[in-house]
Amino acid sequence: MSNDQLVISPVYNEEKYIEEFYQFLRDSYKQDVIFIDDGSSDQSRDFLKKINGKFTFVVRHHKRCGYGAALISGFEFAKENNYKKVVTLDVDLQHRPKHISDFFTQLDQTDVVLGSRYIKMGKCLDVPRERFIINRYISKLIKSEFGWNFTDPFCGFRAYRTDFLQQIKFSDTGYGLALEILLEIIDKEVKFSEFPVEAIYFKDKRKFLDGLDDSRKRLTYYLGVISGKIKELYGKEKVSFYKPSS
Repeated sequence: MSNDQLVISPVYNEEKYIEEFYQFLRDSYKQDVIFIDDGSSDQSRDFLKKINGKFTFVVRHHKRCGYGAALISGFEFAKENNYKKVVTLDVDLQHRPKHISDFFTQLDQTDVVLGSRYIKMGKCLDVPRERFIINRYISKLIKSEFGWNFTDPFCGFRAYRTDFLQQIKFSDTGYGLALEILLEIIDKEVKFSEFPVEAIYFKDKRKFLDGLDDSRKRLTYYLGVISGKIKELYGKEKVSFYKPSS
């Protein structure tokens, strides 16, 4: 282990993409990577067994625990093995590994780097409309409530210094972990930057898991994550936009 830089990639049934992703990854990045297999049942688990070795590590959840849980397992691995910097990216080819070195370099000047598909708005024409609307809504909500501007609250392509991750108590094990981290950045007044990445969506229209493909349910879930994290951090309901049911 290099004990300096680590790439973390969650995997759940990604046999369609993972081999091509790994080739792209290794074309751009030669250091340590850990794949968190979140209970895959397809051939992606066999591919991960094949590549598990020097500079490539695999942790397997025996059952599916959630996207956030996979990231948390990666963060724990990074902390336990004293890595200083981590980059997270997905294996479904919607994140381009060629940017990894840029993310690590920016961590020399900041604590967190957030990939953003919306900095260059002219390149967002192919983003599914309901995803774009939810993203914009959450961005404006956070800015209005806290005064912090995050142009893409849900992009999974990010970089963190591990000393920042050491400060966080993670709660959500699903997609809402991305929002939890933003609220931790606000609470701890952590220095961050944004890095423009491509907005890539494929015609196969991949769906959200856990019943969240319904945009209304997904938005309700995200608002609940924000409300719950605020209660955890501040001990009370700090915002007025959402009142969880008793």
